[in-house]
Amino acid sequence: MNESIQPTSTAERIPSLDFLRGIAIFGILFINIESFVYPNPWSSWQYGYESPIDHNTRFWVYFLTQGKFYTMFAMLFGVGFVIFLERIQQRSSGLKPIDIYARRLLWLFVIGVIHAYFIWDGDVLYHYAICGFLLLPFRSIKSKNLLLIVLFLASLLLVKSYDSTKKRYESLTNYTEALKVEEGQRTAAQSKLITSWQNRYSKKSPILSKAEIPKTSYWEGVKDTYEHLQVHKGAFYYQSLIISSLIVMILGIVLFRTGIFSDYKSWKYYWAISISFLLFGLTINYLRYYHWSYEDHVPITETWKALLFTFPKEVLGIGYVLVLNGLFQRYLKNVRIKIFTKIGRTALSNYILQSLILGILFHGYGLGLFNSFSRFELLAFVLTIWAIQILLTFIWLKYHKQGPLEFIWRKLTYDSFNKKV
Repeated sequence: MNESIQPTSTAERIPSLDFLRGIAIFGILFINIESFVYPNPWSSWQYGYESPIDHNTRFWVYFLTQGKFYTMFAMLFGVGFVIFLERIQQRSSGLKPIDIYARRLLWLFVIGVIHAYFIWDGDVLYHYAICGFLLLPFRSIKSKNLLLIVLFLASLLLVKSYDSTKKRYESLTNYTEALKVEEGQRTAAQSKLITSWQNRYSKKSPILSKAEIPKTSYWEGVKDTYEHLQVHKGAFYYQSLIISSLIVMILGIVLFRTGIFSDYKSWKYYWAISISFLLFGLTINYLRYYHWSYEDHVPITETWKALLFTFPKEVLGIGYVLVLNGLFQRYLKNVRIKIFTKIGRTALSNYILQSLILGILFHGYGLGLFNSFSRFELLAFVLTIWAIQILLTFIWLKYHKQGPLEFIWRKLTYDSFNKKV
């Protein structure tokens, strides 16, 4: 086997990127666990609300974590796109870099689909794989032109937010006018509008009792997943996330080219820029998730607010990346026990491991603890799973150079067509 296809050595890796991946792996657990525990995890008033502290827990979890670590992953995926192609181009002999890259994405897609259908239908890997293919045209585009592309893609989502808000305001106006009409004189359309609006925006009383949900067997769960997922029908990515994913991945390419992941001092005003991003991100996320957690019954009809709420998680996710990258290089890179970097080196394995642990704990084929804990109580599960992952990762890396799924992924990438290199 050619030396060029051996796993990337520790010396070749960029430590700050492994650190950031490790942080992201731990962070996504705060949100992913809800999908395993509750029938409707996104609700601000049903399931998991046993006391007022649960509402506050939900606010802080969503304020600080919802979507932010997905953003980090997407950005690091864009960075990895550049690094992989550059290294393969330098080291490969016989196979073209694009061939290897395409095969790598193919198997990532397969791993993601297997994960989605047989373990957890919230998988994001197959979505990333499709995004990876869409990144190919951007490989050789200059950074300033990539930023123009980002602005164009962002404008599409901003226009969508504006249009949605305009329609919501018109619906509110029509609802208000319909209420002025005597009940017996309302048209069918007016009655339907009133019912629909009140169902959506009436203030709900929290469900304090744990609803009884039938515990399904493993294969019944697989059947439900098959009916829910659409990959086998050609839906190869999440339509609502494709543009935002590409925006963040392209930004990852641009940031990597500036050299900040190897030396944050390559930016003259690194800390000023990073902290500004973080503070702005925290501000808009506080406003967004305070509304989502406590005022979800109040419709957003102000255009400025809708536009501000278009990219809250992306802005804060970028702020996290910049600040944590600087902190790692400035203070943590020489720390002897590198918990997060080890988790980051085995990110794929640990991502799937989280789903396996959560399935065993909460689904019917395991302990069947589905919908049995409040949102505050879930924090103890998060900490426990972190501890399990740290322990298993340290033990595994003591005897192996890479995670088990990383090894399989690499093996499939280079051996899937029985082509020697």
